[in-house]
Amino acid sequence: GLGRWRMRTGLGDLNGWEAFTYGNPGDIPFSGDWDCDGTRTPGLYRQSDGYVYLRNGNDTGIADIQFFFGDPGDVPVPGDFDGDGCDTLSIYRPSTATFHIVNQLGSDDTGLGAADHSFVFGNVGDTPFSGDFDGDGVTEVGLHRASSGFVYFRNTLDTGIADLQFFYGDPGDVILAGDWDGDGDDTVAVFRPSNGTLYVNLENAPGVADYELEIGPFASAVVAR
Repeated sequence: GLGRWRMRTGLGDLNGWEAFTYGNPGDIPFSGDWDCDGTRTPGLYRQSDGYVYLRNGNDTGIADIQFFFGDPGDVPVPGDFDGDGCDTLSIYRPSTATFHIVNQLGSDDTGLGAADHSFVFGNVGDTPFSGDFDGDGVTEVGLHRASSGFVYFRNTLDTGIADLQFFYGDPGDVILAGDWDGDGDDTVAVFRPSNGTLYVNLENAPGVADYELEIGPFASAVVAR
């Protein structure tokens, strides 16, 4: 809650955490490769005013890139949605269950133009997340219905029914995705705030966790991308 980031280099790394401070309490954290150098670094979205703050290093400092995007209350969705090797930031608007996908970053405190893709997916109240679920080098979007624990994927950036859906985790878990085993595709995991544990699934399919990692009660948010 104090803008402190803790990084772990891998699921099996038992040597503790690297820590740095970035952002304000209440900012929504995420990560992405903003400068196309192959390393993911922090980003923040301030829901109160729709501002984005991106940093190109995993260390304490001020934002390298900042711009206005979306409306207050929108949810950030990072990823490489056009497969060019660079991550950008898109948003999900919970009030209308709509994704707005943009393939460029803003700069100099200005806003962005119209989205490259805008489409409705899921129900109002679903939680968005993103990942390269099929390993093709392009980020896709997913939704998690926390009330039931169902996960929904869409493989194209347009309106339609889910291409894949399955149950994973318990109601109230926090969804995220990452390439946990280094095989080139992202799979889901859930963070359970009640016990501070991350439950990783190495296949996008129902079943018990393949890996469990105790993160601890300090984790107000967990970032994979």
